[in-house]
Amino acid sequence: MTSTIIPSRITEAREARAKSMEELADSIGVTRQSISKYERGIIKPSPEMLQAISYSLGFPPDFFYKLEAKSNAGSSPLFFRSNSNIAKKVKTACRYQIKWTDEIKKQLEKYVDFVDRDLPTIDKNFEDLSFEDIEELALSIRKDWGINGDPVNDLIGLLENKGVIVTQFATNKLCAFKGIDAFSCWRDGTPYILYHSIQKSAVRTRFSILHELGHLIMHSSITEDDSVKKEIVDMADMQADRFAAAFLLPATSFPEDIRSTSLISLEMVKKKWGVALSTIIKRCETLELLTENQINYLKRQMTTKKYWHKEPLDDVLTVAEPEMIRDAIYLLIDNGIITKTAFINESGLSVDDLECICGLPEEFFDDFNKRKKPMLRLVKSV
Repeated sequence: MTSTIIPSRITEAREARAKSMEELADSIGVTRQSISKYERGIIKPSPEMLQAISYSLGFPPDFFYKLEAKSNAGSSPLFFRSNSNIAKKVKTACRYQIKWTDEIKKQLEKYVDFVDRDLPTIDKNFEDLSFEDIEELALSIRKDWGINGDPVNDLIGLLENKGVIVTQFATNKLCAFKGIDAFSCWRDGTPYILYHSIQKSAVRTRFSILHELGHLIMHSSITEDDSVKKEIVDMADMQADRFAAAFLLPATSFPEDIRSTSLISLEMVKKKWGVALSTIIKRCETLELLTENQINYLKRQMTTKKYWHKEPLDDVLTVAEPEMIRDAIYLLIDNGIITKTAFINESGLSVDDLECICGLPEEFFDDFNKRKKPMLRLVKSV
């Protein structure tokens, strides 16, 4: 921290909440021009005005005094797992979520060693990748990671063990990130996957995370300029979908479980592999395990039973939450290396943002400044 306001932090706080200068100005009672001057460092906001900005955007005042960490390398473009168009301002807000997660990781790395990265990236031009190449890639990674043809039970644990930082991204009342399931990025040589599990089924969350893993592995060489071109985005998304399906339902073992064309039998397959019925049907079609008539029959049954949006077992199957960053924080606090107060102050983030990004329970910081009470001591009567 410094004793001087960092103008770029005002911009960051505003853009992280997907707000325009006009919207921030209206909320605190100043002009757009004043906000522009604050963010460019032309004028310094008064303590009262900084407090208003802090309150409006949901950041503690310390955030605006936090020095920018030095970056050792560049960042890759963000890739999104989404079924709808995403506004540019929301994409910008997502990039800050990656930035904060990276800053927290660097903050913790002063004291702990994280797992070494064991995630391959391909040298082949992604445009030259065939679906057969992607199938082989998924099987190769499965073999290297020691899971071969088995179902992946703890997906997030598997990725964390390979050095991928997986967290949930922090939603808030100012920016709900509507329509975004997950996004990913390389930053300073670390692969990040951020996902949103609220109101999403476990099977959809698992597929979204693996879709992002496919982006990290296959599309790390795509430039920022190319990442906004529709034809490139569409191709990359198709490839990431194929990778996710091939990784979840390997062609070497999954076909053995397709013994019937009834949805009831596929429910048992879903329970074993942790994959949506819709994905299982699509995979059967891709691998030509069923005839066209059988596939069409299953699709009609999905429509009749209204399973396309909510399937059986969606309320039963779960996803184990990320633990890597959370456990590092517990380790340091439990051993007296840092305090909760020091961690909050150094991060500069709100308690709500920290709890979500770090996977901490909602009540984790409730006692960080709680006053201790006297305790009754029992004594023997004479």
